Amino acid sequence: MTSREYKKVIWTALLILLAFIIGVLIGYFSRTIVFQPDSRTKLLDKLNRDGDNSMTQKLFDTIDTGQIDSNLRILTGKPRLAGTENNRESGDFVHRQFLQYGLQSEIIEYNVTLSYPDKTADNYVSVMEEDGTETFKTVAIVEGDEVQPFNAFSPSGNVMGDLVFVNYARDSDFHKLKDMNINVSGTIVIAKYGKGFRGNKVENAYGAGAVGIILYSDPGDYAPSGTNSTYPDTVFLPTDGAQRGNIVLNKGDQSTPGYPANEYSYRLREHELNSRLPKIPCLPISYSNAYSLLSLMTGEQVPDEWKGGLNITYRIGPGLTYKRKINLRVSNKLENRRIYNVIGKIKGELEPDRYVMVGNHRDAWVYGSIDPISGTIVMMETARVLGRLLKEGWRPRRSVLFCSWDAEEFGLVGSFEWMEDNSKWLTPQAVAYINVDSAVSGNDTIHLKTVPLLQKVFEDAANKVPDPYGKYNNAYEAWRNHPRFRVYKMGGGSDHVPFLAGLGIPSMYPKYSYLKDIWGSTSTPLYHTRYENYHAFKMIDPELKFSKTMTSIISESIRNIADSRIIPFDIDRYTEYISNGVEELLNHYGQVIGPKMEEWIHKSVNAFHESAARLKSIIAAIHNDNDDPLYARQVNDKLLWLERTFLIDEGLPGNSMYKHLLHSPDTANYYGGVSFPGLGGITQCMDIQNTTECHAEIHKHVAKIIQRIFDAAKTLNS
Repeated sequence: MTSREYKKVIWTALLILLAFIIGVLIGYFSRTIVFQPDSRTKLLDKLNRDGDNSMTQKLFDTIDTGQIDSNLRILTGKPRLAGTENNRESGDFVHRQFLQYGLQSEIIEYNVTLSYPDKTADNYVSVMEEDGTETFKTVAIVEGDEVQPFNAFSPSGNVMGDLVFVNYARDSDFHKLKDMNINVSGTIVIAKYGKGFRGNKVENAYGAGAVGIILYSDPGDYAPSGTNSTYPDTVFLPTDGAQRGNIVLNKGDQSTPGYPANEYSYRLREHELNSRLPKIPCLPISYSNAYSLLSLMTGEQVPDEWKGGLNITYRIGPGLTYKRKINLRVSNKLENRRIYNVIGKIKGELEPDRYVMVGNHRDAWVYGSIDPISGTIVMMETARVLGRLLKEGWRPRRSVLFCSWDAEEFGLVGSFEWMEDNSKWLTPQAVAYINVDSAVSGNDTIHLKTVPLLQKVFEDAANKVPDPYGKYNNAYEAWRNHPRFRVYKMGGGSDHVPFLAGLGIPSMYPKYSYLKDIWGSTSTPLYHTRYENYHAFKMIDPELKFSKTMTSIISESIRNIADSRIIPFDIDRYTEYISNGVEELLNHYGQVIGPKMEEWIHKSVNAFHESAARLKSIIAAIHNDNDDPLYARQVNDKLLWLERTFLIDEGLPGNSMYKHLLHSPDTANYYGGVSFPGLGGITQCMDIQNTTECHAEIHKHVAKIIQRIFDAAKTLNS
């Protein structure tokens, strides 16, 4: 064959091969084009599908109290103090369990400033005779890895002075003392735990001029059945029980405010750090130790409503018999420690960039069976149940994050640092946060704190869950018919704060609470003591039926928010909440702000009502016949951004770290929630001096409220 003929054969072969390839491609794409419409329809159907309600019963059927009990035993097996090896170990355990459940999981570390007692010195209170002899010294019982009773971030100090009894150390208590001409300046005050956050007690004492404060749990509050009916026979506090806890009003890592505590982060210098921390030494003691101090007091008897349960005559002071003095010694140290958040994830199928979060802290002052472990076991079982459904082929529309926070007990440190580290994507993408701290702190009925948007989500879930007592058709009906039925405003006290008060992410905080027929508080008598252990929890929930109830409610709430086509937020409840809050505002401040401002308030509320009604009609139309997934996404974006519109960049008066005009902690009581918390700090100004400056501050803040209500209307109407 000649060269010319050879080339001709090669070219012919190449042309045949090319024709074959073109034919294959035409056939392939022809087939694709033929099936494209059907494919597009299936995709559209998937995007427009609503949540699968049939999954609810599968969730409930998969819950296993044996698994719950196993996790409870492991997590309460050792003290879980933040910054210690024991709590790092608990983080590793949760991480392994998340992976075993089929979730993605990662451990995220931060290097933070925490506070601990100096191991080389004891913290104590002593009674000093006139000649300097020490005749009594408080004693605390600790074993093994247990930390001695202390109040985190109390400064060290060695102070001496007369003793004054200040009831619960609330603002109202110090006002009462002032009316009685009792001066606490230069004294050491002793106060009962309860009726408010301990950090507010310390701040109030410092503001009144005290040089130190002693806190104790009075048996009238914590052992109401008498001191002979206490742990281990009951859940009431024994004579030597002492409640630990932090006393800081600024939350998150104290040395990196506003920024995550990463290795490269700038940290405050010592004098800058100390300026943020409490100024007077504080120490918690047992009520047996308190008896030895209070029984020596002189002065007038306390008002009847101030009396406690000790077998003494309660006196105000100042001073002790025979000119004795009180010596308060606190030796605490600030230390940089590593903490470990664990984040488990289920990736959403259709909207993976939208996140439903459920979270609880993992650290405890000692064993923490109720606070926080009762919530952690609920969250872990929820993760296991959803993970099981994931393995069976179900996947939620939106992503779900399971957040196990560290160092909450030191001031929401783990959750705040993670929020600060991730705020730029959380702001546009987080749908809701469900807090499950102390999810089973009692066995009487439900206690719910929530923003209005999420109230119906909780009620719908509880309506599907059996009443654990079997008296009513479901848990919602049992709660609704209970004498304690009430929905509470969101305040502070747990890990929802950075997400709600900082970023405007709608949050709820449900518990099974109170102790049937014997205890009327949402916390437990053994709160933050060494006796809050596995045995104590099993006295409250021996069969784990309340743990199962809360797991069912939380699981179904997550499924509903994560899987519904339209985010199931309740706009009606929000309009009602704003209307009621404005009415309350006008009742308190109407004369201060005047008729012109009042008119503008009403205009803003009316605008919000109109926009909310318009959006409701749009949502109803989508549910009925709209098949445009982009339109549904736009509506969801309006719902997602509604809560964010009430944030103000500069923060609230009195505490700039809280930015939500409606759902930030109360200034007077960090645990509490009020309609417009920013007015609290200004009201304190009004109480002291009814000045033009105070009136101007109220006008300024009310103007911000009006603007944000108009902004909310525009958000829904955009």
